[in-house]
Amino acid sequence: MPGVTYQDHGARADFIIPGKLDKGGAINLISPDGIISKNCVGQATSGYLVEVEKVTMAQMEEWKQQYPEAFEREYDPASGLRFNAWVEKDI
Repeated sequence: MPGVTYQDHGARADFIIPGKLDKGGAINLISPDGIISKNCVGQATSGYLVEVEKVTMAQMEEWKQQYPEAFEREYDPASGLRFNAWVEKDI
């Protein structure tokens, strides 16, 4: 449907620029962090106004050069960011 976006829940945060630019599609990054009331924790969000723009290959290459560590994490094309991309060994 033209002019409509769909965001499924459960995406993973995969930051290029932490706190600013995410390539994982994590919906919680745009959701409010407040609560419904002093007596109830939760959200009453029914929708978001968003602006979507296609990323060009030039933009992606620029980000890869500026933030190489963001693109070195293990990633599976079929399922996305891998668990071990964030877990450090021998801690």
